[in-house]
Amino acid sequence: MKNRLVLTLMAVLGVCLASVAQQAPTEPSAQLFRYRFEPGVPMKYRVNAQMSGTLPLFGGLPVEKVVLDMTVVLKVQKVRPDGNAELGIDVETFKAEMDGQALPLPVDRLRSSVRSLLFVVTPQGEVVERKGASALPFNIPIPGIEASQLPLLVLQLVFPRESLSVEQEWSYSRAMTTVPGDTPAQFTARWLKEETVNSLTASLFHQKMRWSRSFKADIFDLPTTDENLMVKQIEQTVNGDAQIWFGRNDGRLIKAVMDAQYEQRVRLLNPGESASQPAPARLTARVQIIREELLPREPQNGQTEK
Repeated sequence: MKNRLVLTLMAVLGVCLASVAQQAPTEPSAQLFRYRFEPGVPMKYRVNAQMSGTLPLFGGLPVEKVVLDMTVVLKVQKVRPDGNAELGIDVETFKAEMDGQALPLPVDRLRSSVRSLLFVVTPQGEVVERKGASALPFNIPIPGIEASQLPLLVLQLVFPRESLSVEQEWSYSRAMTTVPGDTPAQFTARWLKEETVNSLTASLFHQKMRWSRSFKADIFDLPTTDENLMVKQIEQTVNGDAQIWFGRNDGRLIKAVMDAQYEQRVRLLNPGESASQPAPARLTARVQIIREELLPREPQNGQTEK
């Protein structure tokens, strides 16, 4: 009798364990990650950047807060036979504030500048060609803040050609500027896990970025090789960390949150007797990017969104 009871209990326990095993989430197997480019299908994202510290302008302009808010649209103009895509870009909205005061920036000139930009990108997200705009119609001498970099906000990761496993790390490099000979930034990324974001199945990645350069500059902090214009030696560094959610099913970025620290040190090459060396400019930034269709809709005609 006891043996029969023990066997019955073991059988019940086995069924329960099997049921739990079936219900427990399983880790995803190795997967191939690719961007999906469809001609005529725009990819629209809201970008919000908040910065504080000192801007590298006029010898280091202290600011409590700079806010940039824009809507970026990436447009697939053509997919080539080799799978690489020709991408255009537009900026539908753009607002900027410094310490709570709106900055009157030339938005129309900004849109005209970026509309001339053409990117050729592989399905892995690697930029193999870029033509057109390279400068914004206003000068912000911070690496990465130029028209040619805007598409990379939507193409956050460069995936390896091989499949990835969870917790696998890989490395790659990307240009931070269009200045010939500039050292590219170095990136490392890791696939962390699968989770649900805004009702979408997302692959969560962690990414780190490190970049630095040193160059001689003119009075406007712009790199120059003309000895008659060289007045400064500038050293710049950028360090960043990002959480990135990617939709593997539709091959698109879902959202990203990036934190970065920027530092610029300037040494005057021929200072006068009364001149002092500029203090370092340091800036911290948080950039958030999300698909516009995932944002809450703004109420219209005085109605409250339900």
